[in-house]
Order: sequence, then C-alpha cells, then structure tokens
Amino acid sequence: MSAIVLYGPPTAGKDTVTSALCAADSRFELVTKLKHGTGRSAGYQFVTAEELDDLRHQGRIVVETRRYGNIYAVDDLSLTQPQERGRIPIAHIGNVTDMRTLLDRSRATSWLRILLWVPRNVCETRSRERGDTDTTKRLTAWDETAQDVLDSDVRDLFDLVVRTDRTDLETAAKQIAHALDGAPDVLSTEELYATLELGTDKSGARRSATQRRA
Repeated sequence: MSAIVLYGPPTAGKDTVTSALCAADSRFELVTKLKHGTGRSAGYQFVTAEELDDLRHQGRIVVETRRYGNIYAVDDLSLTQPQERGRIPIAHIGNVTDMRTLLDRSRATSWLRILLWVPRNVCETRSRERGDTDTTKRLTAWDETAQDVLDSDVRDLFDLVVRTDRTDLETAAKQIAHALDGAPDVLSTEELYATLELGTDKSGARRSATQRRA
C-alpha cells in the first residue's frame, strides 16, 4: 500500500489518528486539502474561487466536496509529490461517492481504505468537550455519514474499520500501520454494518440512520 484514505463522521478521530501515525513514523504525511470558504484553517490551504477554477481546468482536482458552506478539494499533486519523496500520504474523505471518485481517479496509488467510526452520542460528547460552536452541524454530518453508508454500495470498499470509542489511540495507529504492511481482507457489507451497528430491522428492511438512533 502506498497511501491511506480515512473515511468517517465528525469526531471519529481522522485528525487524531493521522497525528499519531505521523508521530510514530516520519513516512506518513497528511494530504493538505484545498479550501474555499471560511472557518477552520488548520490542515487546509485556502484558495480563491479563481485559483480553484484554474486547478479544475488543469485537471488537477481529484475530488471536490461541498460541506458547511465551503468547498474542499484534493489536488492530485498533494498525492503524487509525497509518494515521489518516499512518503505515504493520508487523505481524509467525507462520503462514499467522493471516496470512490478518489480511488477511481488515482489508480496509480495503492490505497489502504480505513473507516473510523463512533456512535452518534459519542460524536456529540466529543464535539462539546472540544468546544465546538457548531455541534448541531457536526451531528447533522454524522447523520448524513451514517445514511451515506446505508444508502451506498459499500461492497469491497473498506479494508479495516476502527471503532475509536472502543480502541485507544495507540492501538488504532498500530492496527492501521500493520494493515498497511500486510494484505487485509476486504470487509463484507454485513461485517461493516455489524461493526458500525447499522443494518436492517427484524423484518429485513434496511433501517435509516434516524431509526437506528431512535
């Protein structure tokens, strides 16, 4: 594997796990996303609408997402340049469609695909404890992520699921590093739903994220 992609809802630990991996091994490097809009700047490179449009015309935008009123994008060079230096880029992705787009448009990269997860109540607790002023939006994003998993084709998509509410940071980082050097078995849809505690009701009908937390 030459790169890692982390998918998951807010507060699942994408930033924290990435920091732990980078601290443990200098080969790891966070992919700095482009951002057009407002809000948090840490981990992002702000660009103007004109700069973003120019990168689109150059064909350098691998994937683009709109969330929280902002535009987030991944520049192809942020993936290829670290690999040319012998580094292992770590990308953060927020929905299944974007993840499949990333995998499809970067076929030269061998991705280790990780799903980080926490239940909704843990998301709320973590958001409030870290002083977020937009916890309601974070919970809405959690709902959207859970529904995204239920509504999307997730067959053969993830190599590993880490429940960060059940796994300490050091163990999570070790699990990911070990999977990177091995050949993990791709999780089935049933295994994925069971780990995330998502799935169907007693009648066999697929349940929505709202029903799962009701």
